[in-house]
Amino acid sequence: MVKVLDRISWVLGKIATYVATMILIGIFLVITLGVVARFTSLRFAWTEELARWGLVSLTYVGASAALRNKQHSGVNLVINALPEKVGKVVVTIAYLVLMCTVVFFFFNSFEAAIKATRIRGDIIPLSMKYVKLLIPASFFMMFFHLAWGLGDLLSSKGISGKTIGL
Repeated sequence: MVKVLDRISWVLGKIATYVATMILIGIFLVITLGVVARFTSLRFAWTEELARWGLVSLTYVGASAALRNKQHSGVNLVINALPEKVGKVVVTIAYLVLMCTVVFFFFNSFEAAIKATRIRGDIIPLSMKYVKLLIPASFFMMFFHLAWGLGDLLSSKGISGKTIGL
């Protein structure tokens, strides 16, 4: 089961990394276009809105990719100071709490995205549903990353390298 979760998490992590990279490149190009346009007396109002949408999307997709790659910062000093079995219980509880939190945010962000169907951007007349759907998608990916991490933790003897962050 851990191998299946590892594979799913790995694939979703790669997807999140590529999507985050594409969003980052897109934000860079849009902002560069907006700056260059201002110097040439052109004013593209849509560049600011598109860059804002990209930054919001990048936050969540990037967080999912960072979770898979264990690149979130964490303070493991306390965990490492605990006895091995107690530390494993504490880390297991942390995984379970985070999984419940991610499920909660998944459902709430999905509901918010669906409710945003009729809301249009201020400048770009595109439904906000499309922008907001990346948020529950990111939480969906995070759930699999956490499930894989929890399975990996429970199937191992120690907790070294099995915590959520660095």
